[in-house]
Amino acid sequence: MREFQLIEKIFKPLTKGCDAAQCLADDAAKISLKKNEELVISKDVMVENVHFLSDDGGFKIASKLLRVNLSDLAASGATPLYYMLGFSKTKDCDEKFLREFARGLKSVQDEFDLCLIGGDTVRSQEKFFSVTIFGKVKKWQILSRNQAKEGDLIFVSGTIGDAFIGFTKACESMKYFSQRHFFPTPRIELGKQLLAKKLSKCAIDISDGLLADLRHICHASKLDAEVFLTKIPFSIHAQKILKQVQDGGRVCSHPELVSGSKFTTLDLLSHGDDYELIFAVNPKNRKKILHLAKSLKLDLTCIGEFKKSTQKKFEVVLRNEKNQKIKIKKFGYEHF
Repeated sequence: MREFQLIEKIFKPLTKGCDAAQCLADDAAKISLKKNEELVISKDVMVENVHFLSDDGGFKIASKLLRVNLSDLAASGATPLYYMLGFSKTKDCDEKFLREFARGLKSVQDEFDLCLIGGDTVRSQEKFFSVTIFGKVKKWQILSRNQAKEGDLIFVSGTIGDAFIGFTKACESMKYFSQRHFFPTPRIELGKQLLAKKLSKCAIDISDGLLADLRHICHASKLDAEVFLTKIPFSIHAQKILKQVQDGGRVCSHPELVSGSKFTTLDLLSHGDDYELIFAVNPKNRKKILHLAKSLKLDLTCIGEFKKSTQKKFEVVLRNEKNQKIKIKKFGYEHF
C-alpha cells in the first residue's frame, strides 16, 4: 500500500471528521480555543528494542503509545483534545500490522475522547513511533512539578511496580502484569479533579520510576522528599512475588517467577512505566483527598512528605520500617 493510500484507508478514519484535522489533506492542522483556555502540549517517542520488542503486536504498541502521552496531560490536569502521529515504516510494518496499530489507537481514542489531526511517515530499518498530544486547561490553572511546598504530603495513585514485572516477563502465569505494562491507565480524571477542587498545584506522572520522578519534583520545587517504603502501594499480585524481599536487599525467589529472574523491591520503584500520578497535597486537604479517592474508585496513598532541603541537595530519602535510610543505587530510567 502506497503512502497516501495508507493515510486515506487506515488513518483518516481516526480523525472522526473533526475540523482541526482538515481531512488530513494539508501539512498542518488548526486548533481553536476559547478565550479562557490555554493549550497544553506534550510529546513522547517509542523505539523498537527500547520501549517495545519486535514481536509486540501493533494493537499493544499503539495503545501504550497513546496512553503514555495521555498520562502527560493527566499530570498537567488537562483535558485531551487531539494528537499528531509520526512513525517509521519498516519491511515488516505491513498492512496487517498497521491496521492492528490503527485499531489500538481507536480503542484509546474512544475511551478518552480525542482524535488524530495529522502526522508524518518515513521509511526506516527499525520501528519508531512518535505522538504529539494536545490538551486544554483554564488559563493559569495547570499542575506543574515546581509547585510543591514544605510540609506538603506526597500522594501517589494506584499501585507501583506492576509494569516492571510485566516488562521483564518474569511471571508467566499472570496476565495482570502484562496488562499493566501495555495498557496503563492515564489518570486524566484525577488530574482534572485535583485542579477543579483546588487540592493540588503540583503533580508528575511516573514514567522513569517513582523515585526518579519524585526527585524531579524535588529539584523543581527545591525541596527534599521523605518517603516510607512500607507506605508505598503494591498490588496484591506484586506483594505475593515480593514476599521474600526485605528493604530491597534480598533477591526475590517465588514459584511463579520464570527461572533465573532476579529483582528487588527497589527495582519496582526505579523502573518506571507505571504512569500513575505523584502529587503534593497540603495536610489540611488530606480528608478531601480520601473523599476524592472514594468518588473516583481509585486508591490514593500518602507515602511521605516534602521537607526543607537543609543541604540544598533536593534529594529523595527512602526509609524502612525501622526509620533507617535505605541506600538508593538507581533512582530510575535515563535515556542516555
